[in-house]
Amino acid sequence: MNLGNCPVCKGELEIRQYHCPKCEISFQGSFSRNWLEGISASQMEFIKLFLLVQGNLKEVQKRLGISYPTIKNRLAQINSIIIKEYSPADDYADILADLEEGFIDVDEALNMINKRRDK
Repeated sequence: MNLGNCPVCKGELEIRQYHCPKCEISFQGSFSRNWLEGISASQMEFIKLFLLVQGNLKEVQKRLGISYPTIKNRLAQINSIIIKEYSPADDYADILADLEEGFIDVDEALNMINKRRDK
């Protein structure tokens, strides 16, 4: 069961307890959620299809019978859920890859990293 929001007020639910039915042990506290828990069943089906067709948007369009803008909107909704958990300010892999490939020099890379840290 994927219950990410309150069925009454639609507020985001907080995980307060985990329970093992095998040994009857429960753990109480305030537990963080993983981004996958914010994904609805229909979004998960969309992601599954997207992966099965290896990101081919025309194939997604064909199989679901929806327009390209609708596909892009669905991807944007899923991305917004993922982004809540992801902090790009702490990730410099893209900058380092550009440096390694020779697209930018060391000074440009340092400048880009410093700008990202300031945000």
